Amino acid sequence: MLTVKKISKMGVPLFFILPWIGFCAVLFNLRAKRSAVIFVLFAALFGFAISFSDTSADSFRYAQDFKRFDNSLNYTSIVSMYKNGELRDVYRMIIYYVTSIFSSNPKVMYSLAGFVYGIFCYFSLKIFISENEGKMNKSIFILGLVFFTMVSLANINGFRFNTGALVFFISTYNSIVYGKKSWLLGILITPLFHYGFVPLIPIFLLYGIFGFSFYKNKTIGTLLFYSFLISFILSWFLSTNAINIGFLNEYGFLDGAVGNRLSFITSDRVTEIVDARKENSIFLSTQAYFNYAIKIYIFLSVWFLWRFQKKRMIDDKIFKRLFYFVLFFYSFSLIATSFPSGARFLNIAHLFFIILLLKSYN
Repeated sequence: MLTVKKISKMGVPLFFILPWIGFCAVLFNLRAKRSAVIFVLFAALFGFAISFSDTSADSFRYAQDFKRFDNSLNYTSIVSMYKNGELRDVYRMIIYYVTSIFSSNPKVMYSLAGFVYGIFCYFSLKIFISENEGKMNKSIFILGLVFFTMVSLANINGFRFNTGALVFFISTYNSIVYGKKSWLLGILITPLFHYGFVPLIPIFLLYGIFGFSFYKNKTIGTLLFYSFLISFILSWFLSTNAINIGFLNEYGFLDGAVGNRLSFITSDRVTEIVDARKENSIFLSTQAYFNYAIKIYIFLSVWFLWRFQKKRMIDDKIFKRLFYFVLFFYSFSLIATSFPSGARFLNIAHLFFIILLLKSYN
């Protein structure tokens, strides 16, 4: 009789014959080290297989950039350029540099990016597995499937932000929920992956330093809950770039390539482009209705959990830390959806929310 472990073991030889089948097999037992190896190797293979035919995709732009990359630059030069404000983020250039040492093929570059993404994707899944307490039924399977979809290997296409997002998720979960302060360093390095994380650093570092004891204070918990409610209501009415964060550049908090990019995405021109796309794109119009449904589901779930934990007088420290942080993160990310590409932070918040649902169910 085939068991979960036996199916997982079969994934190793199957990977070298039918990679997709081998990958699916190791998913049955992600705790095993061999599963981790196959998972990361498949992520690298997935990156190699990405097509560059869609001119609107990130992969097309990165492939073209890599072909034009000046491989006379070394690691020291790249870091120096970043410090001088000539680069928005350093991770992409390091991926280019390392790949250029042995290949000029953008598919090889994407394979390396997929390899790195696969490592953090695997550790993200390990968080879900460790919080699951070894249980498995239909409800947990659905939660796991949704979580796996959120950290999908398809995210390798835009490897800069998506890799940084997983680093942020893993680091924040360990530092804020479990109080491992050394993981705050992980939050600090996320701007190296994508400049979009720069505005988050001071906010989440402060929460990471002081939020560890928030669960003890009922007043703070209540304030976070009402902050979530206010953000939820405002998110239905805020227009694109309704909140001006351009002052970060105007007052010199951000300069160079990062500051210039921030000024651009908060400009009236980008606001007009984003609003025009919403009006003219059937995909974006349809997506909006799905986003509305997700927001309503989140609101109802948070409302239920708030009443549930108060009624049952739950004294689980980890649960309360996670719940308070989810309230905090949603308060921030619901407002951030008014910025171009701000919805990406909402997707990160969903990862914490899924873990909260899992812990609530357990």
